[in-house]
Amino acid sequence: MLKRKNSGYQTFTDGWGTAWETVDRRLVSVRQQVVHFQEQTVGERRYWDAYVAGTEVSRAVRVPYGSAVERGDVFIINGQQYEVVQKDLKDDRLPASWLLSLASAQIEYREK
Repeated sequence: MLKRKNSGYQTFTDGWGTAWETVDRRLVSVRQQVVHFQEQTVGERRYWDAYVAGTEVSRAVRVPYGSAVERGDVFIINGQQYEVVQKDLKDDRLPASWLLSLASAQIEYREK
């Protein structure tokens, strides 16, 4: 019997969110309407490094490399607002992607 080999490719089928540009705690404009993502576990090291720096990382997602999401943006998934606190390039699997560390927004951002 032929065993299936892990191909090393990733897909972004766990859901989608919207990236918003912010200025002074206000949603200014949509940076990208639909950003597909893949859920990731928040590693212990990532969680504690952020916690020591004063931020609690509550979620981590991978998004395609071409996505228009920047650090400091608000990323909205199913009506829940998250602040993008860290953006790391990950090229260990194809295609290359960004790993976003998301912290739950402490206040609700509103449109300008």
